[in-house]
Amino acid sequence: MTAGKFSRVCCLANTAAPDCAASLQRLEEQFTRAGCELVAEPGTVEDGAQLLVVLGGDGFLMECLHRYDFPPQPIFGVNFGTVGFHMNPQACLDDAVELLSQGDYVADEYPALKVRVLCEDGSEQELLAFNDVLLERQTRQSVRLRVYLDGVLFNKFAGDGFVVGTAAGSTAYNLAAGGPAVHPDLPAMVVTPLYPHQAVPFNSVRFSLAVPLDRSLLFKAEDLPKRAMRLVADGRPLDGAAEVEVLDSSRRITLLRLENNGFAEVLSRKIIGG
Repeated sequence: MTAGKFSRVCCLANTAAPDCAASLQRLEEQFTRAGCELVAEPGTVEDGAQLLVVLGGDGFLMECLHRYDFPPQPIFGVNFGTVGFHMNPQACLDDAVELLSQGDYVADEYPALKVRVLCEDGSEQELLAFNDVLLERQTRQSVRLRVYLDGVLFNKFAGDGFVVGTAAGSTAYNLAAGGPAVHPDLPAMVVTPLYPHQAVPFNSVRFSLAVPLDRSLLFKAEDLPKRAMRLVADGRPLDGAAEVEVLDSSRRITLLRLENNGFAEVLSRKIIGG
């Protein structure tokens, strides 16, 4: 019997992580015994894998998302990293195929953000981000930004920049910068300022802002190239950004998790430490 509706499976592993290679081999053997076909790359849902199994940490998960252009297949992650907020514990490996075949999991959908960038040199780029979009000063000078929400000027900002996080990424840099953790059921992105200048002439926003996912954010850098700005999408840097628009891409990532590995449990165990 195959693993439920998943008859074609692609296993991706960060083999540089300790014990990951051996676990990958053992897991692939279990899928083969269950009658599943193993494929080397995700491909399309119609012709390629129906399930992706990712062995690694949150960073490796994001690496796979970008490498395979945010694949539509559901992803079952197993943590071999440090935190692994979006991954299931290694202890589930021996039962993973059985759990998947019986449907003993919960499917959570996460949005990917679309990032449109106008660079100082006039070139344009479009990027995707699962976790967060960071706008930061590229030099010793603070950045000066005009921030627009749905085309309306919201703030004239001076400081180190902003982090725009999805619910998935809200527990990463956003949380470290003083922003809120966002439940994945809330269709929102959270905008958190980084070291805003507090002198009166700047009027920099000093609090986080939760924005509905169907709205758009636009950041326009001023005083360029003196106050150059760097864009970092899921850890991937792009220097010389002049204007950055962040909005919903309408693309979704489906992560499969064990029923006892929900947001509250993971937040308590891995962030709060309870």
